[in-house]
Amino acid sequence: MHELMLTQNILEITLKQAAQASGQRVVRINLLVGPLCDESEESIRFHWQDLARGTLAENAELHFEADPGSMQCLACGHVFEPTEERFTCPVCSSDRLHLLEGDEVRLESIEVD
Repeated sequence: MHELMLTQNILEITLKQAAQASGQRVVRINLLVGPLCDESEESIRFHWQDLARGTLAENAELHFEADPGSMQCLACGHVFEPTEERFTCPVCSSDRLHLLEGDEVRLESIEVD
């Protein structure tokens, strides 16, 4: 259900931006996906086909790109990109971390004709 709401939000933002750009149709939507994101690309694509039908974005290509995300060490303040192998600070080895970004899908840009 979360992917449906997310896809609705992406479509609303896309259509608003396309209208502001006086676009006739949306060609491509570029999305950044964080490494800790729970939403599936397949589910977003599935909902997109239904929700975008009859809009300027009906045949738009959804392009997903990995976003490395970032964390901040609560012990020393260092900001870094997490890796799958380790979730500890590369400076002080603390595991007291705060996720700054990386658990979301973000609309990076849209391309319109």
